[in-house]
Amino acid sequence: MANRETPLEVSGTHMNLHSYAAHRNLPKIALIKINRTTANRLKAPSTAGTEKRKASRTPSVAVSRLMQLPRPDVLNCYLSYNDIIMYLEYLRVRYSEFVKIHTLGLSYERRPIRAIEIHWNSDSNLWAQAKENRIRSAPVYSAELQQLEICEPQKGRNTVFIEGGTHAREWITVTVALHCIHQLTEKNIRHRELLRKLRFFIVPVVNPDGYEYSKNTNPRWRKNRRPHPDDGYVGTDCNRNFDIHWDKCKSKAKKNTYPGDKPFSEPETKALAQMLHKLAPKVLLFLSLHSYAQCIMYPWGYSKSLPTNYKLMESVAMAARNAIKTHSGRYYRVGSISSITKRIIAGSVVDYAYGVVKIPLALVMELPSNEYGFQPPVEKISPLSAESWCGIREMCKHAYELKAQIDKEEQQPIQLLTENGVETNDTEPTMQLEMLKEEAMSIRSKNHKNPEEIAERPSCSELVEDAKSVIRPKFIVRGDSTTNAISPRTASRDYFSSLLDFELEM
Repeated sequence: MANRETPLEVSGTHMNLHSYAAHRNLPKIALIKINRTTANRLKAPSTAGTEKRKASRTPSVAVSRLMQLPRPDVLNCYLSYNDIIMYLEYLRVRYSEFVKIHTLGLSYERRPIRAIEIHWNSDSNLWAQAKENRIRSAPVYSAELQQLEICEPQKGRNTVFIEGGTHAREWITVTVALHCIHQLTEKNIRHRELLRKLRFFIVPVVNPDGYEYSKNTNPRWRKNRRPHPDDGYVGTDCNRNFDIHWDKCKSKAKKNTYPGDKPFSEPETKALAQMLHKLAPKVLLFLSLHSYAQCIMYPWGYSKSLPTNYKLMESVAMAARNAIKTHSGRYYRVGSISSITKRIIAGSVVDYAYGVVKIPLALVMELPSNEYGFQPPVEKISPLSAESWCGIREMCKHAYELKAQIDKEEQQPIQLLTENGVETNDTEPTMQLEMLKEEAMSIRSKNHKNPEEIAERPSCSELVEDAKSVIRPKFIVRGDSTTNAISPRTASRDYFSSLLDFELEM
């Protein structure tokens, strides 16, 4: 009798494995192999009559989907974006007890920007069932699986956010992000201590349109694919499009570093920023993957000055550098973005994550592919990914060691620098800022052609003077530390205008 494959429901139709692969236009793939005896063991309990016959021929829904879902080879090739989405879906089904998939938004060409959340839950009933299922389906590892403990929810900051594929041609960053996902899911037993302590959000491809264009048409392409109607050029550098001193590095649309016509003009950067703000209170470490400068950097990119807690970020970067040096002998440089690149880089996601979203540890990891360029040979993917994961894992461990110190500092009263000294106030600045926003918005809605209203409305300079009394995080220090604090006297009109999240149209 010929073997029959359990059909898989896709978009309202039923298809077997081969037709499913053809439907998705998949390349050569590796399929998960499930022992027939194991599958039979996981069938629903048989009963009399029709239910008995149904159970005897149909395994559980999860096992049925697992038997059919293709698993792309993520460790030894550069996957297409469709294959990446397929792999994330495979993980969602295979490890449903601790894996979730989120859609941040859509790219210009309507591709979904996906993030994977990996987090060991604290629900004892869920974990009891999950452990039982894992032990039954993988008896070889029963002894290790029995060691799993219930993860209690962490207080304070406990999330690590990793993103790759911002620049289209940097394929290796996508592969390293996928390698991190592979380690935290398919090799989760090896990293159980890390998974007990931290929650991971990983976006393997921030710029899917550019990534696909780079793979299929122009390997040197860097930007996204949104065209500019005024001049006919295509693409914006997504790592120059964030709203933090965005106008410091303006360039022409034909340049690779074109920052866009305004901050957040691109759907990809909007989607990423919205997710960061949503997770902001919980994010401990933000890591942006790039290539190929072989260094680990921290803010600022828009300025040569250093942030107040740069020592903490430097210690995390040094921990990763030492781990990589031990693993492969490769040496990474460590420093601020502006000091290592020797130029000003404004509007970057790392500056935004640290300066606006207020993530305490924000780093850029430039991967080591100097001798190969942005796309190392296929045979180098696995060793480079393993080396990078070694450093990233150490970053996460060291960040967690700093967690208690960071949480303690954030619980201290906020001290605001004023012209007369230090003044403590927790709630009044926020209230004042909201009042200023309302006043400015009402001004914008007025008819500027009315001479009486023009005479009555406050001037831009008056609003800026009011804003100087509402000192935002750039001028906030905690505890007794006043390192690199900036006096309100030196603040510019443009900076205060950007803090108020609107343009003062006077």
